[in-house]
Amino acid sequence: MNNRRFARRLAQELPRWEAQGWLRSGAAPLILAELEGTRAPFASVLALVGSVLLGLGVITWFAAHWNEMGKLARLLLVFGVLIGSHAAHGLCLAREGLPRLAGGLALLSSLLFGAAIMLIGQIYHIDAHFPDGIALWSLGSLLAAWMFGLQPVLILALGLAALWNGFEQFDYGRVNGLLPVFLAASGALLVRQEWRFASRAWGLLALFWIAGWHGLPWLDGTGGDLAHVRLLAVQVLGVAGLWAFCQATAHPFARQVRPGFLLFALIGVFLFTFPTLRPSAPVSPPSTWIGALALSAAFYAGGIFRLARSSGLPPPRLVAGLALAAFAALLLVVEVVTPWAGSVPALIWNAIFLAVLYWIGDLGVRQGDAALVNSAFAGFVVWLLARYFDTFWSLLDRALFFMAGGVLLMAVGGWVEWRRRRLLRDLAPAEPP
Repeated sequence: MNNRRFARRLAQELPRWEAQGWLRSGAAPLILAELEGTRAPFASVLALVGSVLLGLGVITWFAAHWNEMGKLARLLLVFGVLIGSHAAHGLCLAREGLPRLAGGLALLSSLLFGAAIMLIGQIYHIDAHFPDGIALWSLGSLLAAWMFGLQPVLILALGLAALWNGFEQFDYGRVNGLLPVFLAASGALLVRQEWRFASRAWGLLALFWIAGWHGLPWLDGTGGDLAHVRLLAVQVLGVAGLWAFCQATAHPFARQVRPGFLLFALIGVFLFTFPTLRPSAPVSPPSTWIGALALSAAFYAGGIFRLARSSGLPPPRLVAGLALAAFAALLLVVEVVTPWAGSVPALIWNAIFLAVLYWIGDLGVRQGDAALVNSAFAGFVVWLLARYFDTFWSLLDRALFFMAGGVLLMAVGGWVEWRRRRLLRDLAPAEPP
């Protein structure tokens, strides 16, 4: 919940509640003072910044004096600092009025836990897979977030998991198969706690893991033709289903992660509008893709039907939306199973992409969701720019190309912005554009 918005709304309502007799006279200032005291944003910021600075100071002190100490002294110092931070955290929890400082000390303990892992590995010259240490650090921070219910500690855990995943996928060239377990455990915590910033970080981490499968093969030009095009189709199908599930629920966690899922699905469909992005050979053997395709299709079908039941669209638009969703899913399955080269599939994908944008915009207008309307218009502008550069770059003189493009894009851009603002202004639950 937005505390500032809640405080303003409460300040407006309290006089009316007093007039109705629901509150005793003089209670309103006490309630507002209590709310302001619980917010304490400056105390939170100072405690968190202080914990980070103290953690950095301890780590740099270790680095400066490390060679002067023996092995036993190093080990005792590492464990002593770590135990001391946990003891200080427990002491603050036991004292009333120090919850912010306790949160800062919990974050400090998580930082020192990572330092202890690295230092112990250095003391005993442990020869291990380097990302495993970061994985252990992130799991320890996740456990601390579960135990103490602190959003900053969970954000630290998510950031460390992203670092762990990046090393696994880009430095060692392999899929991080343990990350879904981490995502499931952290997602369960977010469903309980309803933390906004950590939920957004969780969504970004999930998409980073999915998109990271394509990083190395497409960057070095070795995998963009066959397996990774098919993998993209499978992932777009599954992520579109996850977006539909999240769009059909009002849970705060779902509201935070669904924009990222929608963006990924739209980008995936948009990539298939290019004629060059096509598998050139049949999948072999087909059995290797059946499991992934079936799982993604199940997510997709469940999400679409749940969204259809909760969308509130009139029957004709609902039938048209379901038919569009089924046809798009069929095309993604075709992209996985068999090659379909040439300009015809690209033309069909362009039509599908525009139809999806229209359906999303219509759904946003009917549900009063400004984010959906903005996504639809942004997708249309990107599609228009891509098709303009694809089609007219080689047909016109360069000067005419830029002059005509400038006039066209200014006119279309003006119309799109005017239309977008008009639709947002007419939304039932008014939201800022």
